[in-house]
Amino acid sequence: MKSILNWVMKNGWNIFSFIGVIGTFYFSLIYVPGYVKDITAAKVNITHESLVDDVQELLFYNKKLTIDDINSFIKAKELEQGTPYPYSADELLLQIQDRFMGNKFIPLEKRESLMDTVKSIRSTYSKPKIAEKKSINEDSLVSMFVSAIGALIAAIGTFSIFRKIKIDKEIEADITSGDVINNLAYPDLTPGSKEFERMVGEVLNELGVLSERVGAGKDDGYDFEIKTQEQNYIVEVKRYSKLLGLATAREFIYKVNQSGKGGILIVSSGFTERTKQLINEHNASSENQKVYLVVAKAKTELKDILAKILQL
Repeated sequence: MKSILNWVMKNGWNIFSFIGVIGTFYFSLIYVPGYVKDITAAKVNITHESLVDDVQELLFYNKKLTIDDINSFIKAKELEQGTPYPYSADELLLQIQDRFMGNKFIPLEKRESLMDTVKSIRSTYSKPKIAEKKSINEDSLVSMFVSAIGALIAAIGTFSIFRKIKIDKEIEADITSGDVINNLAYPDLTPGSKEFERMVGEVLNELGVLSERVGAGKDDGYDFEIKTQEQNYIVEVKRYSKLLGLATAREFIYKVNQSGKGGILIVSSGFTERTKQLINEHNASSENQKVYLVVAKAKTELKDILAKILQL
């Protein structure tokens, strides 16, 4: 429980940022479109009921009515509500006809007369030869705009969170050297390190560059010494669970400068950006004592990389 609490305290900023991103995604992609959809549906319902009431009243009192009149009513209501009406004049009349027949308070004779009137008007209706292009209402435009902006902000937020997590890990690796301390003081805690170091030794031996001097490098704080026709190198091997940080890189560069040779730092877990920058700065100022960072876990992969560096 304590470890969980410590993790939450340590990553509190990232957790709250992630919750904020999820909230932004929900608000922009689910809540806003749903809210706008509900508003649009309400506007359509108001338009429909208003049209039904108006047309019913005119028909009930035997006022002259044509399809063009109904189309004009529909257009006026669309302008008033700012929302397209989903039914044609014929479909509207069909629903009005059904309303009349379902109204038991109107005498049967009157309902039959109203049905005949509606049928007469409907008979003059003709479908448009070219379907009208449905316009996008303002609410939909606002919804799409808010959703797009929200999704963009959420995407940027997500990218920022993952980038911050990556930077935090690299900073932690740069300012701490836990793996280094463990490897030096408690070698038995990391049995994989010995196997990794042995594999590197086998690769160097197969490449024919391993120094013949017994125990070369061990007394000087590095793992191997290799010789090529062009230059000699010291080699240090690190099998870490985290990224290789600045502390280890600075220490190795110091050993390289003291040795008068080049350097190859082999690591299984990768390295931080600041470590890479430090190595590049060293190489830019040093002509004959360059340092190579090698990231590899498999024997074949390591052999190929080293052969390329040593130009074998």
